[in-house]
Amino acid sequence: MIFDVVTYIVIALLGITGLYYVGLVFRFFFVLGKVRGGNSDVTPAPKVSILIAARNEAEGIRACLDSVMAQDYTGFWEVWVADDRSDDETPKILAEYAERYPENFHVLTITEIPEGVSPKKHALSRMIEVCDGDILCLTDADCIVKPTWIAGIVREFEPGIELVAGHSYIPTEPGKSNALICMQAVETMIYRVAGTAGIAMHLPLTSTGNNLAYRKTFFKNVNGFDKVIKLQSGDDDLLMQKLAAERPWAMRYCITEETFVTTEGKDTLKGLWEQRKRWASTTIHYTPKIVAVLSSIFLFFTMLCVAFLLSPFSFKIFMAWAVIFALKCIGDFVLIIRGLKLFKQPHLLKWCIPVEFVIAPFTVMAVIFGLLGRFKWK
Repeated sequence: MIFDVVTYIVIALLGITGLYYVGLVFRFFFVLGKVRGGNSDVTPAPKVSILIAARNEAEGIRACLDSVMAQDYTGFWEVWVADDRSDDETPKILAEYAERYPENFHVLTITEIPEGVSPKKHALSRMIEVCDGDILCLTDADCIVKPTWIAGIVREFEPGIELVAGHSYIPTEPGKSNALICMQAVETMIYRVAGTAGIAMHLPLTSTGNNLAYRKTFFKNVNGFDKVIKLQSGDDDLLMQKLAAERPWAMRYCITEETFVTTEGKDTLKGLWEQRKRWASTTIHYTPKIVAVLSSIFLFFTMLCVAFLLSPFSFKIFMAWAVIFALKCIGDFVLIIRGLKLFKQPHLLKWCIPVEFVIAPFTVMAVIFGLLGRFKWK
């Protein structure tokens, strides 16, 4: 008797949340078709400051800095790198670049941070205080940008736009990249597609700090990272949420290929696990509307996992799980195909099937552990 009640509750919750999820996916699909590139032609060209927070990045920072310093932007631009207490060769490398580019390459050395404050938010805040740019372009020390990056991002800042979420992806080589990297690339693409559609719907769900830009005046008007500076993560999406609370229409997602940024995937499951938990830890600080949407998705993923675990004991639950999971896969594939075409990675399509089977349990566990604060920071 009790199990029968549990069966109907599980089926009902799975059905309701599943239909909501599929409906949201198809809304994303249709709105993606309306996303366009920016066309700002403000004269004179706005001043731009590129900001990079670095801690023990000696292994890959040269490639990042070489790509950053190759910008073809015709207006004023400068680079600020915060050396956040590095104890490897990072300070030496930064000194070399400062000597090579004395006019527009600057190093901010951080020797200590206030107790309980997020290191990256502290580094960004310090750089924003001293930089000269009107528009701030952020990336990470392990990323590669194109020479057209600044120029393309600046074109997105049409009148009224305060923040631009740029696209970043994990590069893969067909036949060479391992399964973990390829599946990670698909998962990352799913986040970017959801982020693009969400912003287009004035429902910003996610962004990434390795390709993000906003006006300096916006940062100051919302008091920067005030109230969230103690949270270890969220230097990107929590700032976006401040804008979403008042003017969700004042942001856009950049889909022009010349602004795409490459980022390295995690080589190990442990590294990927820690990163995803860290990302999930900030979601409860989003606006109530967005928390509600993300909670619905989380509940659906949870019910998928619960139904799968109970399916050996109930044929009804198994059939409900099979139908809803099939609908989810169809919706996801339709959306992902459009996303892969939009972001120029069609070769990843074959990796979508294995991702479908692991993304729900992986997301559920990452959210639970992330919200409990059980993750490691660099």
